[in-house]
This record gives sequence, C-alpha cells and structure tokens, in this order.
Amino acid sequence: MALIAPAAGSAPTDSYIDADVAQSGYLPNHNMDPAVVDSAQFGLLWKMAFNAQEQFYAKPLVYTPLAGTAQLVFLASSQNWIRTLNAKTGVLVNARQVHTPFLQSEIGCTDIPNTIGIIGTPVIDPATDIAYFFSKTYIPNFRTAGNTGVYNGVYYFHGVNVNTLADAFPPLLIDGTAADNAPQKFFVGGVSLQRPSLLQVGSVVYGGFGSSCDLYNYTGLVVGVDVNQQKVITQFATESGPLAAQTNVWNQNGGGGQGGIWMSGMGLASDGERLFFVTGNGDGHENVGTPATGTSGCKTLGEAAVNLNIEDGGTLRLADYFQPYDYQNMDGGDQDFGSGGIVLLDPTTFHGTGVNRMAVTGGKNGKVYILNADNMGGYKLGPGQGDNIVQTLATNQPLFGAYGSYPLEGGYIYSTPVGDATYAYKLGFSAAGSPVFALAGQSNEISAGRVGVGIPTVTSYKGNPGTAILWMTDPNVGLRAWYAVPQNCVLKTINLPAIGGANKFQRPAFGDSRLYVTSAAGSIYCLGSPVNLPLNCTSPVEFGNVALGSTANATVTCTANIAITSLNGMTVGNPDFIVNNASLPTGRLAAGTTFSIPVTWDLTGDIEAADPNATYNALTPGVQSTALTIFTTNGLGGYSTQFPITLSGTEVSQNAFVVTTPKTLDFAGVVLLPNQPIPTVTLPFTIANAGLGPLTIQGYAYTTDAILDNPTYHNLTYFSNGTADFGIGFSSDDLPPIGTVIGPDSSVDVDTTFYPYDGVQTYYTYLLMWTSGGMSEVTLAGTASTAPIANFSISNGEGGWLPDSNLIMDFGDVAPASTSELQIRICNNGGSVLDISKSKPPNGLFYLQNPTDLHEEQAITIGTCAYGTVTFAPNAEVYNEVDQTFNNTWTLNTDDLNFGVHIVEIIGTVVSIKQGPTNSSGDAIYTYLGCFLDSAGGQGPRLLPNLLYDGNNNSNANCQELCLTSTPGGYVFQGTEYEEQCFCGNKPPSDQWLVSDEGYCTFSCTGNSVDACGGNGGYISIYYDATRYTPGASGSTSPVGGPVTVNSTGNYNYAGCYSEATTGRALSALTPRAPANGFTIELCQAACQGYQYFGMEYSNECYCGNTLGQGSVNQASTDPNTNGCSMLCAGNATEYCGGPNRLDLYQINGSAPIPTQTAGPPAPTLTGGPIVEGMAGNYNYLGCYLDNVNGRALSALQNPESGALNTPNVCATACVGFEYMGVEYGGECYCDDIIGGNSTIAPGGSDPHANGCSMTCNGNSSEYCGGPNRLNVYVLNPNATSSSPTGTAAPTATPTGPKVVQTAGPYVYAGCYVDNTNGRALAASINPESGVNSTVEACAAACSGYTYMGVEYSHECYCANTIGGGNGVAPGGSNVLANGCSMTCAGDPTEYCGGPNRLNLYVLGAGATVSISTPTPTPTPAGPVTVGNFGIWSYLGCYTEATGTRALSDLENPITGVAVTVEACGIACSKYAYFGVEYSGECYCGNKINTGSVLATGLTVAATKCDMTCSGNTTEYCGGPNRLNMYSQVPASSQTSTTQRDNNFNHKYNYNKYHILFCNSARLHNGDYYYAWNNNSRNHLFYIDDQLGNFDQFKHSIDLFRTQHNFNCCRYLELDDFRNRNFFCLYFGIFYRVNIISYFNSFVHLNSFVHLHSFVYLHSFVYLHSFLHLYFSFYFNININIDFFDHINHHYVPPTIVKAVGSYAYEGCYNEASKGRLLGGPSFTNTSGMTVEACVAFCQASSPSQAYAGVEYAQECYCASSLPSSASTVSDSSCNMLCTGNNKEFCGASKLLNVYYNNPNSVAGNGQVDSNNAPNAATIVPNTNPPTSVPSSSSSPTSSILSTVSTTVAGSVTTSLAAVSTTTVVPP
Repeated sequence: MALIAPAAGSAPTDSYIDADVAQSGYLPNHNMDPAVVDSAQFGLLWKMAFNAQEQFYAKPLVYTPLAGTAQLVFLASSQNWIRTLNAKTGVLVNARQVHTPFLQSEIGCTDIPNTIGIIGTPVIDPATDIAYFFSKTYIPNFRTAGNTGVYNGVYYFHGVNVNTLADAFPPLLIDGTAADNAPQKFFVGGVSLQRPSLLQVGSVVYGGFGSSCDLYNYTGLVVGVDVNQQKVITQFATESGPLAAQTNVWNQNGGGGQGGIWMSGMGLASDGERLFFVTGNGDGHENVGTPATGTSGCKTLGEAAVNLNIEDGGTLRLADYFQPYDYQNMDGGDQDFGSGGIVLLDPTTFHGTGVNRMAVTGGKNGKVYILNADNMGGYKLGPGQGDNIVQTLATNQPLFGAYGSYPLEGGYIYSTPVGDATYAYKLGFSAAGSPVFALAGQSNEISAGRVGVGIPTVTSYKGNPGTAILWMTDPNVGLRAWYAVPQNCVLKTINLPAIGGANKFQRPAFGDSRLYVTSAAGSIYCLGSPVNLPLNCTSPVEFGNVALGSTANATVTCTANIAITSLNGMTVGNPDFIVNNASLPTGRLAAGTTFSIPVTWDLTGDIEAADPNATYNALTPGVQSTALTIFTTNGLGGYSTQFPITLSGTEVSQNAFVVTTPKTLDFAGVVLLPNQPIPTVTLPFTIANAGLGPLTIQGYAYTTDAILDNPTYHNLTYFSNGTADFGIGFSSDDLPPIGTVIGPDSSVDVDTTFYPYDGVQTYYTYLLMWTSGGMSEVTLAGTASTAPIANFSISNGEGGWLPDSNLIMDFGDVAPASTSELQIRICNNGGSVLDISKSKPPNGLFYLQNPTDLHEEQAITIGTCAYGTVTFAPNAEVYNEVDQTFNNTWTLNTDDLNFGVHIVEIIGTVVSIKQGPTNSSGDAIYTYLGCFLDSAGGQGPRLLPNLLYDGNNNSNANCQELCLTSTPGGYVFQGTEYEEQCFCGNKPPSDQWLVSDEGYCTFSCTGNSVDACGGNGGYISIYYDATRYTPGASGSTSPVGGPVTVNSTGNYNYAGCYSEATTGRALSALTPRAPANGFTIELCQAACQGYQYFGMEYSNECYCGNTLGQGSVNQASTDPNTNGCSMLCAGNATEYCGGPNRLDLYQINGSAPIPTQTAGPPAPTLTGGPIVEGMAGNYNYLGCYLDNVNGRALSALQNPESGALNTPNVCATACVGFEYMGVEYGGECYCDDIIGGNSTIAPGGSDPHANGCSMTCNGNSSEYCGGPNRLNVYVLNPNATSSSPTGTAAPTATPTGPKVVQTAGPYVYAGCYVDNTNGRALAASINPESGVNSTVEACAAACSGYTYMGVEYSHECYCANTIGGGNGVAPGGSNVLANGCSMTCAGDPTEYCGGPNRLNLYVLGAGATVSISTPTPTPTPAGPVTVGNFGIWSYLGCYTEATGTRALSDLENPITGVAVTVEACGIACSKYAYFGVEYSGECYCGNKINTGSVLATGLTVAATKCDMTCSGNTTEYCGGPNRLNMYSQVPASSQTSTTQRDNNFNHKYNYNKYHILFCNSARLHNGDYYYAWNNNSRNHLFYIDDQLGNFDQFKHSIDLFRTQHNFNCCRYLELDDFRNRNFFCLYFGIFYRVNIISYFNSFVHLNSFVHLHSFVYLHSFVYLHSFLHLYFSFYFNININIDFFDHINHHYVPPTIVKAVGSYAYEGCYNEASKGRLLGGPSFTNTSGMTVEACVAFCQASSPSQAYAGVEYAQECYCASSLPSSASTVSDSSCNMLCTGNNKEFCGASKLLNVYYNNPNSVAGNGQVDSNNAPNAATIVPNTNPPTSVPSSSSSPTSSILSTVSTTVAGSVTTSLAAVSTTTVVPP
C-alpha cells in the first residue's frame, strides 16, 4: 500500500501528520534558517488560550487546503473540541465540539487530568482535505445504567472537512469490534486510551490503543479503519493465544493481557509496506528462557518492538518482533519498553554491513536499542542468549518519547532522558563496516526531572548541511533548541522566547518559517520571524571546503523589497568571517535595487592542532556557520530593521587530524547483585581522521592519576586473547593496533567494556593516543554499587509509621468540610539510586498537596527518603446526611525488583453532624433527603401538607422533634422552609421537584444560623425517617409509615383492587397453600411466578391465573378503606392483601390491558422497571439460578453475541436451537440443552434484589439480566411463535392452556421420565402412529397391548413391556418447566407430549406400578469427539486451508471466538453451503471450498491435525492450525422429514441400497465415510455409500477416488446381496470385528436403519448387542458374539495425580483458604489448556521463582513462596477434576488444590526425579474407570464376551445371527 502523499494543492511547508510517517523526526522543508532563529528576529508571533481545564495532548497540525486558501493550524483537544486557526495570524476560523468528553475522574488515573477526548494526534489526508481522529465519549446506558461510567465509555472514529469542520461521514463506533488474531477480545472504549499519533497508509487510517495507568481489562490494539468503506477492516491484538489473559470482567486489572501501545504519544511508524510500534507491560509470557526468532509468531507481545505487514486491503499480519532478553524483569519493575516510540532511520545514510535499514527505540529501562528493521532480533538470539540487535546504548535514565535523527553531516540520533542532558550520537562503523553509534556531544541544559519530556525533532534550512536545528519541548522550561551538530562535544544553545512549561510529550509542529507548540496551561504559541522583511538576500551562503591556514571568498546578493532610506551597517557572529561596511551602497535604495556584498572567510590565523594542550584558538576541522546581519532604516513602516543571513562552510586540514568522540565515556552505574555474575557494560568511542592526509596510530598509554597532578602513564598491556587492558575495570578487544592507518574523512569505532571486578567503588582511567595527526585523549569512568532497596511505609496519623506490609491508608472518620493528611514514605536502603518507575496518585476528595510528590522517575538517592502527602478534604454537608465512605488508590512501583506493584487503598468516612431525635443506638432518626422545590413553584400543593409552626426558634432539630411526637408513630417526612417554617407529612416528595444543586437551600434557620432551612424561591429542606422509608426503592409516592398497597414486586406491577368474579373465581388456575407464617404480596408473587396475574384476597388467600374471570372489575377508588382492599396481609401487617371478595391484583410486566368480561373502569397502563422479562423470543422465564456452583450452569455456547447490546431477547435469538438460555452480569449470554454445574434456584424468591439477579441489561436498562454468579434462566417454549422484544406482556394464554393428561384409554400417567440414558426407555415399538397428529390418546391407541406407552418431543410415540436403558423419573418434580416435559403435542397444543429426551410415561391399568429394567451398562461416548452429521449438515472431513486465501471466504467469524462450537457455527452459517471450524475459536462460512483446500491425510485427529477442542465446548474438536473440520449442507431431498436431533441413531432415512467397497491401501483418506483395519500386514479400507442405489455412479466415484489416492480396490458389493462379510470399525484406537454369518435378502427393508456411515462411526456399533437390540429386535432373534482385540500399548490410561514435575514434588490435596487464597502469589487461568506441567513452569518462571505451585478447579494455577501454617489436606481422591489441557491429569477441584513443592532433594544423582511418575499421556478418553468389558493384555487373543439379546416380535418372525470369533486382527 502507498503512504499518503502531498496533493497538488498542499504546501511543502505543511505538517499534516505528526512529524513524518517514519517518525524519524527530520523535517527539512519548513524554512527554519538558524541565522534567523538564533537572532532577535525570531520571537513570539501570537498566542491563543481556550477553555478552562482544556488540554492539547494531540499535537497541532499545519495544513494548506486544496483550494489554496491561507495555511491553517488544526487543533484537537482533551475536551473533544476541534478548531482551525489562521496559521499566520492565529485568528480562529472554525470550532466545534464533536462529543461530550470522557471524565478522568471515572478511572482514577491522573496521567491525563479532567477530561479525555481526542488525545492521539490526528492525520489530514492532503488529497481530500479530510482530518481523521478518534474521540472518547459516552453512550448513556450503553453497557450499564447511567449517562456516564467507565463501562459506558466508547470511542468514535471521525472524518471532518478541515475547511468547515463538518463530518465527511457519520462517526463510526469502534466499540464491539473484535481483534482479527483474537476474536474473543472485543473493543471496550471505556477501558482503552488512544494515545499514539495516527498513521494513514492508502485509504486506511491506523490508531494504537493502550489504557490509562494499566487499569481495567484491556489489550493493546492497532485498529485500522478504511475511510472509503467507512468501517473497521482490521484489528490486531498484542496479547492473544492461550497464555494471554482473557476474562469478561471489564474492570479486572490485567484481565485482557495488557501490552498497551502508548509510546508517549509518538506515532505508529511505517515505510509504506510495514507498520512498527512498541508495547508496554504485558501479562502473558510466551517467551520464557528459550530463544525464539522474530518470525516465530509470538502471541504475547508485551514489552516488544513489533513489525506488522500491511496486507492487501489494509489488514495486518505479524511479520517480526524484538523482545529484550530481560523483558520479564522490565514487567516486574514497570519499566515500560513502550514508553518510547520507534524511529525508522533514513536508509540512505543509516546503513552498514549486513544492515540495510535501521530502527531506534527505548523506554523506561534507560537503554537505547538500535535494531535491524529487516530482522528485528526476536528473543534471546544474541551471544550468551542476549539481544540479537545492532547495538545497545546504556543511558541509565528512563526515556519517554523516543529519538530524533539527522541524516546529514555523517548521521546523528538524539535522545533526552528524564532529568538528564540531551545527547547526540554519531554514526560510525567498525572495522568490518558494521554501523556503530558513539556519543558525539551533549547539551549543558538538563531536562525536567519528571515525566513529560518531549520528542527530539530536527529541521534544516532547505536541506542544507550546517543549518540543522535540534528542537525539544520540556514540561518545566517550555521549548529548547540547539545547533544539531555538536561543537567540541557540546550542543550549542539557541536562545528562544520563554513560553512556560510545555504539555507532556510534545514536539513542535512546523509551518512556513513558523512553529507551533502547546503549553501545559492549555495555550498554543506561534513562534517565528516577522513576516515583513525589507530585503531578499541569498541564504545560506556556502563557502564549501576551506583548508586551515587559507582564505576563501563569497558574495551575498540582495534585492530591496521596499524603498530603503539607508543601509546602516553589518555584523558577523564569527570573527573569521570578514565583511566591510564600506561595501554597502550609500543613500536611498529604491524598491527592486540589487547590490552585492563580498565576504571573506580567513583561516590563516588559526592553528591546526589536535593536542589536548593546544592554545585557545586551535581549531578542529568541521562544519562552521554563523549569521551575517544587515541593519536598515526603512522608508515604509511595518518592516523589520534587521535582516540575518547564514554563512556556512567546512574547515578542512590538508594533513591528518585526529578527533576522538566522545571525550568522556561514561559507563554510569552498574549494580552488583549477590550470587549473580558481575555485569558488564560496553560503549564505543570513535577515532576519526578529520584531515585530508592519511592518519597513522603511533601509540597508546593510560593513567589513573589526576591529569593536573603530573600523571604517570602506562603503556597498554594485552591479555592472551588480544584484549587491551586500560587499567582496572576497562578493556577493549577491538582497539586498532599501532600502525593502523585511517584514511581521510574516515573513522574507526572502538568498543570499550566496563567490568567492575574490583567490587563497589568508582572506576576511572584516561586513555592517551599518539598519531601522525596529533594526540587525543578519552576519559573512561564508571561506578559499581549494590542494588537499590525500597522501604515503604504509611504514616499512622500519630507521628509514627505503619509496617511496610500495610497497604491501607485509612483516614478513619472525618467531619464534613474538614481537612486531614497522611503520608507515604519511600526510603532507599540500598547501594544505588532508587527510581520510582510508576506513580499513579489519587485525585478528587483525596489529592496531593504537591503534584510532584513521589512522581514517576523520581530518583531517591542512597540513604534518603521521599514523601508524598495525601490530603482528604470532604465537602461541607447538611446535618443528618448518611455517613459515606470514600475510596481511592495510589499505585506505586520502583526499580527495586523485589518491591513489586504497591496499590495503596485509601479510605475515609465522612461522618455528618447529627441533630434532632435519636433512636436507642444514639443515631439520628431523620436523615437528609434533599433540597426540593415546594408547591411546584407556587402552582401546586405543598410537598409536606402539615405546617406545625412558623416562628423565630426554627431549626431542623426542633422541627423533627415535633414531627416525631405530634401524631402517634410520628410523621415520616420533616421539612423546613423560609427560615422559620416547619412542615411534616407521610407522602414521599416526588423526585420531579428534587434539585441537584444544594445552593438553592441556603437560608439559615432562625433558631440555628449554621443550619439550612430552605431557600429563596420556595425551596424546602426535607428529611425522612429511614426506618420507614427507603429513597428510590420503588419510586412510589403513596403514603408510607402505615399499611401500604405494594406497587410492584419482582416482575409484577399493581393493577388495582378488583372484585371477585360473578361466576367462579377471578383467578382460577392455581390456589397455592398458605405458608405457616401467612402470605405476603411477595410470597404470593413467588408462588404464582410465570402466570399472567396473581392476586391476594381476604388477608391470606393467594390466587394465580392467566385470564380474569367473568365479572371481575377494577374498583373506582384507590383508597383501601373505600374500595374494600383494606385487610392486612397475614404475613406482613404493613401491606394490604385484598379484602372480602376483593383482590389486590398484579399483572406480569404490567404493560398490557387486562381482559375482562364485563365493562368497568379501564385497567391502568402500568410502567416502571426494571423488570424480569416473562418471555424472551421463544423462551419462557424459569427463574433466577445460581451459576458457577461447580462449573457453568449453561456452558454449551458462551457469549454468542456482543455484551454491549445484551438483553434477554438478543440472547434468545443467539441461542436458537438450545433448550435453555440465560443472561448474567448485565452483558453475558449462555446457552445449553441442560442446566449443569449443580446449579439450583437462587435463594431470595422472585425479588431481584433478594435473589441476586438485580443487574440491568447492557442493551436495555429497563430489563434485568442476572447478576454476579446469577442467571435469569429461560426454557424453550416450542409453541411460541413470537417474542416480546420491547418488554411488553406476552399474549394472554387461553383459559384451557396445556396440561398433563392424567389418563388415556386404559393407561394412567406415571410421571416425566428421562429417555436415552443408555438407550431408549421404550424400544419395542417406535412411532407406531403419525407424528404430525400425535396426541397422548393417539399414542395410547397405537400402543394397545403394551404395558407402557410414552410421548416425547411433541410428536414421537413409544411402546414397550419394560422400561430399559437405565432411565428413571426426571428431576424437577411435577413442574413441566423444571422436569423438561414441557413440549405440547403436535396434534393437540392443549396437551403436553414430553420434551427433549423426556417422556410423559403411562402404565397400563389403574394402580399399576412402574418397573424399570436394568440392562448391562453401555459405556457412553467420551469427548472430545469429532462431531459427525447433525441437523442440516453432513461432515466432510478434516480439510487444509486454501492457497493464498481462506478455504471458506464468504463470511468469517460470525460468532465470538470464545463461544465457538460446531453447532453454533452451523447455526451462524445456515445460509451457506459449507461451514468449517478452525483453530479452536474460528468459524467460517462459504458457498464453495476455495482452491488448495483438500482433505488432510491421517488416521487420527492428531495425524490430520484437526485436534484442537472448541473454545465453546471442550468435548468437541474445532479444527486446528490451518485445519478445518468441514461440513456441507445435506440436500433437502436427503434430509429427514421429521425433526432431527442429536440422539443416538434417531435420524430417519429411507435408502434403497448400500454399497460396500473393500480396498487395499497404504494410505487412508480421512473422512467419516472411510474406515481402515489391518490383517496380516494388509491394509484394508471399506466405504459405505449413502446414495440412493445408483451403483454405476457409485462405482465411477470410487474409480475416480482410487486414481486420485492410489487405492488398489478389490471388490464392490451391494448390501442387498450381502453374506458372510466382516464389518471392521476403528473407534478411538481400539479395533473391533463382528463376523455376521447369515443371509440378508431384504436388508434394505429396515427403513429405520440409520445413515450407514454413522452406524460405523457412532459408539453404539462397538457394543453391537445394544445397537441391534435397539433397531432390529422387532424383526429377528439375535445372537451376537463380539470379539474385542487387545489394546495397542494399553490404549486406556486412567487419569492420575502427577507425582512430580522437575524438582516440584506432589505435596497433597489441600483445602483452599477460608479467606483469600491458600497460594497468594502469581496466578493465571487457562480454560482450555491447563496442565500441572504448565502451572509448575509458570510458578518457576515467575520473578522471583515461587516454591509452591497448585492447580485448582481444572483450569486455575496459583503460586506462592510459602505455605500458610493453617494449610490443611484432604483425601487425594477429593481432588478429582481433570485438567482442561490434559484429561489424564487431575487439577484439584472446587476449593481444593493439588499442591507441588520445589524440593531439589527429590532429584536423584542421575538427574531424574526420585518420584518420577509414569507418562501422563493426554488422550481423548476422560472417563476415570477402564471399560469392564475389555480383557487385560494377558487374555487370550481369541477370548470373547458373549452378549445375547433375544426378543420375539409380533408375527413370530425369527432369525438368528451368531457372531463367532475367528482370526485375531492386528490393528495398524
């Protein structure tokens, strides 16, 4: 793809992106002349300020529109304002706020204060005039209730026209989009931060995302938006794969894996084909010790420099990366690699042997990394498993904002560490030509010692050497500038106007001879030279190369722009440049007059000397420049009177001239750690020949004496390996030998190593060299010290300090409007400087007195302490406020690797002043409710109607005393108004009149001047009795304080007081029995849950129904004493429960009119909420269920839809095809055919606030969607035809709604029974009557003569004389929704006809008992399995991916990766011909299989590589890496006409013929239709065809297949001519043979015989007696002998407790701690890949290494350095949950851990673990007991098990089949 290029209309001096696309920081085209900048002519042109607290983190852009109008400055702010200003004058052109900004106070991170809006720098497309940017804002009630909130935060992508700021297209919502490489990771704007500058490549704009302060569940992302398509087309996650954290808890810190991309606001770098960035801390560590290449595809890219390929269409693919060898330590010390961006250097200058393109990066760890951009370095690929990069430079100071570069004059890079000088490094080369950077100079100025130092940027004047300026922003000083090329190792300062501190991480934006920069105060400054110049002169004037000792001449030519009165003289900054004022013309000059000025550069008086002791005017060859300034008197006002001109040239020596840089090689500090190797540091210095003659090295010497003390020099000595010794601690192995010749203008870099082997001290030496070009000297210095040790403590408020383990700063009880202070102290008890690597202080009520206290990168010297003072300043309050506890945090970390992240919990309780009457506990009875507007502003009744007094002694205390005592029981509400009035009442004031601003109630009470008694304009201060009223509990404004009519309960709303019916009961469906303590409204609602109505009558009578009886009408009055509903509830005397012949009636959801049979007052239209939806889609509400009791309640399909839009109806749509669906935690959706995990109804009844299902839906805040570990569960209603998506009541059911038939002919109902436990419950006669017209009575008639009959699945009928298959009564009692027999009959919807795997069972004759036979147990299939045919889909096999594209490319990933199952993908792809599942969590649909995708070869899933289990169901396979389990739709003509269900052999097919093919083959096609066996070394294969009898077509297809796959087929057979043939089946590695000796002349007559390939595939074939009993027993008497052959290598391996992993030995099965964790150190969860080995590796690799490792709940791993003394064990058999990553290992259980201890003594002398356990081979058989029917390996090969099943059927048709064991079959 192409980078954006300047359009014809844009100016070359524009800056329409942040710096340049490569982020090199070199800008040659902005007319920044150093002669002008370094003169009085350069200054402040204009300054603009904007809104209060508005900040500019996005850098300004400068752009000239296509229309050629004036150059503009484009600004985007933290308040979501965008503006354009005239670049020349600063006049505002346009302004617009695109969104309400996100509030910083929501997240508690102070990195960006006040508001977060547009933070990343936009990009402008010069071809379209459109500016693009990301904006953070809110969508009210988006994911949680409220207008704001972190979880409601979102990001929009904008495109606006810079001319008008109008939208070029509607803003695009980014939230909810999924990552390409991690589909389970969804974008959540509230927890994300878009900090880096944007990049545009072609039509795609890319933005990088991280987080705020590493808070919440986030993942580093690159999001690409195609502006032509106006949609997100790519999203790359930096953390993916099984080791990356992934939870659905949005506010869980680290829950998404981290790896944020923020880079101090630098942009994503690109060369057009690739995209580069750097990441911060990451949680997942895929690279742990073992080296890995950059192309290894690492999925955990925290602390990494990353290179993504930009594919066709703009999508992104990982191409290469670099991860420092010590990146895990960087994680531990919060030393973000990603704090600095990445710079791509100009390849025309920056290259060398083996390196064509270079990149530079670095971060908080103080290292500069020089990378090969074409081979970034991977992980630990360097010597000694170090970094395989071009070079590492150590600065020992943290860096933010990366580097700048200058490609001219040899090539330089620049950096400014925090609190340090600005450094320039020059490009040099080793003797082999490899590029090497050496320090060339530094500034005298020191940057701010805090976070915020900017990004080095270099300009040059029209690209000329000698004109480069280095620019740098600083949060203290503002803006700095230097000449970019050091002079005598010093960066020469250019003085600039003061602008105040610059905002964090800025760089100037440049226009035409002007620059723009924003300050921390929110202003923008424009600096430049005056626009009106009197002259136009040639500049710069270039002298070229001039030899020392000679002169050179040049001419300056000028033209007068205006009439000039006189030229007043000239000055030159360098005396070697000579001009003569006499050469200037005299007198007036007319406009257009041209004149010339001769200039001489005289170097004859300068001394050429490369000698440390040379005189002051000794010169070093190099570029020199200075300013020539002409002074004028102008004939026209408004023009400058000074005109600067740049003079430049290069001094050269005719002879050799030695120059060494830097003069001092500072190795800084090396930390010596106990029992660790001594670290070394290598830095280069350069020996250069700046002359024109060859330079010869003549000798070296060194001294450690002070130079001024007449030092003694020593000749260099060399070690045996040739390394030169420079004295104690310093050496070099590539010092050029004496006699080395360095050519003109050439150099050699020398790597010097500091090795502090003499312990803690300061090391230094001085290296002197003699050459034919003079002498030169280099100083080498370094120090060695012990590590810093951080000591942490919090003040106790009494002058002392709490223990360092305490992380709670507790202010205790604090009075309103008071101030309290506590401190944090960090002391350095170590031997080197301690650095604060992370500091995220609190803000709001808790704040820092001094914002620089304990700031990030603050250095704490040895033996000193640093302090941070936290102030708690709660606001003023009125009396009797509810006491409030406030919380905040301060997150801190240091570079002491043993310190770790400290999150200080800050708490304080504001205790209000109490007044008025108190209760027995001393607490005030009345609590402040708020300030209200009384009497509707004078237009309505008073809120509190009873005026008790109006006097001069009024106070709220006095008023409350009277309100409490003036009536029996007292008034509930009290209020004061107009200073002296006291009011009381029992009716709650409506929130309509509540004002949020307490400033309205500021009148002082007449009896207490500090107490508020209302306010001007009719405002009243109201208090309430908290024992009798709860604000906001129901929204009711009915009187309280006595008996009340309950307005709503659960999902029912009050409908009114109704009379009893004139005929029968008003509600007649159900009359629940009264509980022992009497009914309440709430208890009646719970008893009637699911019915349309319920009502309470006569105090203790509860009635339920779906319709209202004839004559029941609503009473006109709402007064209980008038309407008759005045009796108190037997169970609660504060509620009304109807009366004599009167019901307090309630309606579910309360939104539909009540159908009544006679006229009466209309039923109210009830609103309110939130509500529990009674119906969602085709599902009926079942109840609030516990989740995660012992696993998920519903686990088959998890979160199939975006949580942002979740409602019960949305979830119901996504769960189509499942029996149950449930919503949880507001935004989670689950589906299944069973309720598992020991889940039961939650305690608390139907009240959401009592049962825990009280969280509102993300997609609709008026509905409930479960809660924490609570599911609103719904069950499928097969008769439902429509849903109620808006929360309205479901259609009213008919009075005779479905029922369980109790008798049918001679049969009596026996109960709801489970079917298909181990076969059919009733198997003698299956579906003897038409399923379309099925009823209980029809089935009873068809089963006449049988003992039992049953109806199932709406339309199925079964008969038998025994109940088989181990089936019994279904759990759930008589409730059809609970027991599962809830499907109505196909022939009569008023009757129930069983359900999925549920029979309504009937027994012949009244009083008959049910007898259940107990057959031989039939083992059930064990997962994971390859799902065969199901529904409309036929399984094709394991396919490879296509060539150059996806195998299926029409629709990719239509469901979330975390929820992928074969069935879910099939549903999502129902409109396509094919679907496939791949890589566990990917789903693809298509109408064709693309070229290159073929069937994979192999006999097993491991061989075909379709061996990854589904992310949504680990018992199924979902493809593998580049492998798909492929399915195609069965043609309509081949599909069963009846309902297809995934029960064993329950599909109905009618086939005329089946074709059998026996083949010899050395190769096997992998598909469900092909099976193999081996006999006497001959491979055989048979194929069973499912076509309709076309033998010729079958033979043709086999011939084609044989040719393609080299099969040698020997025989074709048709099944209806079939005798004495063998079936062979390969089932999970075990071979079975059945020899059927019989003749089937009419085999095809078995119409119920299933699709034959399924017959071979499914497990029931293995136990053939069960299969034949089930399907053939009504035709034949069957005698079958099954010969089971020996297992190969003991195929069955039972699960075991792993005895040891390495030196970690098994300790036992331990109880989890009652509070907290038994193992409280590092931890991680892997829902699909946890093993004991993985857990031990994780704990061992943690820093520091953890001695204990424990696995829990199948998928959780915990570590600790010690085991608590309270630890207790239980029996090993209690730890019985299988590991998710290996079902042959146990991984603890619920609240139980298998614990391992690192015990090196368990390792024997041979290095093997003494307790080494047997191999724990992961297989696919998760049962814990071996099959009892399989003989041991010692059994005879011909031993067999005889199973006989004999049944005589009607008509006495009998046939005998005998299975005889013959030859042993040897499996392959």
